[in-house]
Amino acid sequence: MNQQLDDLRKQIDVLDEKILISIAKRVNIVRKIGKYKKERKLSVFDKKRWDQILKSNLEKGRKLNLSEEFIKNLLNLIHKYSLDIQEKINNEHD
Repeated sequence: MNQQLDDLRKQIDVLDEKILISIAKRVNIVRKIGKYKKERKLSVFDKKRWDQILKSNLEKGRKLNLSEEFIKNLLNLIHKYSLDIQEKINNEHD
């Protein structure tokens, strides 16, 4: 029985690593977006885009049988982190 639990936990560990790798890739893209917005003097926050992301991912989450509250919390956390990164880029002196 412990072996089965260990195997399941190893599967979780692999998935957690994939999640972190995906987040790191996303952060790299967020940095590029931050630089693009800074060069063009665009606002860091784009409400229209945020609403689109939220709506789209809530639909995907529902199809995957994930809690709407969980998806909202996760997306809000990721979005806040992304905005923080872009704000730092925007405030950097050239």
